[in-house]
Amino acid sequence: MAAAEPVKPHPALTAVLLLIVVGVLSLFPIALHANGMEMLDGYRASHGEAGTPGTATVESAVHAKGGQVCRGVFTPDGGAAAADVRIEVDGDCEEGQEVEARFMEGRSSMFTGYGEPRAWAAGADDWAGYIPLVVLFGVLSLPLVLLAFMIVVKLAKLVFLPREAPKA
Repeated sequence: MAAAEPVKPHPALTAVLLLIVVGVLSLFPIALHANGMEMLDGYRASHGEAGTPGTATVESAVHAKGGQVCRGVFTPDGGAAAADVRIEVDGDCEEGQEVEARFMEGRSSMFTGYGEPRAWAAGADDWAGYIPLVVLFGVLSLPLVLLAFMIVVKLAKLVFLPREAPKA
């Protein structure tokens, strides 16, 4: 008895599955970018290298699952219009607390909370919470890079290597 030949999936099914995999994998570099930019913005602002200088006043301090969330008003130096912001401080904050801070607008993102404006007090280290996410999404982005490399190599072989002559 001859062994049955393995059944190959229809090319359309293969293409759809490949598109789904590439679609899911493409979300990881987007998340890597969003978390990397949040981390860099927070680091630079809390170290006085970026953002608009001014004063932040804490109006509410809520203990949430991920730690304390401080909200309040940021008033830029020079008396420009104040803005409602999330305030990042070194340690815990208290209602009514005033800190010298740097205002960062926030970047547009498809992820919730990343576009939120923040005031970063000097020495606030909340930006470090993004490091595990940057590492995670960096590692999860590697399969997409590998897949893209494999596709480029395959296309290069098809374009640049001579085709074999048909066998008689």
